Amino acid sequence: MFGNKTKEPVYTEEVRTPARPTPAPQQEKVLTLISDGCKFEGNLSSPSTTRIDGHIVGNLRGESGIIIGEKGTVEGNINAVEITISGTVKGNIKAHRLELRRSCSLEGDINVEELVTEAGAKFNGNSKMGDLSSKSNIIDMKEAEIEIHSENKPKDKPVLKFH
Repeated sequence: MFGNKTKEPVYTEEVRTPARPTPAPQQEKVLTLISDGCKFEGNLSSPSTTRIDGHIVGNLRGESGIIIGEKGTVEGNINAVEITISGTVKGNIKAHRLELRRSCSLEGDINVEELVTEAGAKFNGNSKMGDLSSKSNIIDMKEAEIEIHSENKPKDKPVLKFH
């Protein structure tokens, strides 16, 4: 009963593989890039995640995500599933999810389902959350007709201004 029996302790090593979260569109592989120093004028439509570090004058439409880098500037409307802004945008935004980073400057109206804002982000405009299908002042790039603002035209129609 009190014998001198020595047993070596048995150690078992449990190996766990860490759970990997499903990447959000902003973390997917970026297939379209407008790099720093590039200037693009015109409407741009992309089926994959697009990163803008240059200057765009025109409307953007993304079937996935659009990322505006810290040096990125967009003068036009943006319509995408998920949008992350670290740079400057002058235009209206329509998205399911919009993230405004601390270095962001946004001038325009937004229509989103989810809004994430970091401290220090600048946003000047109106916001609407909820139903994305309602009529708004945001121009859908599928519409062929875009009117340039004139003092003689009524203000309730979609307006696209270039400075």
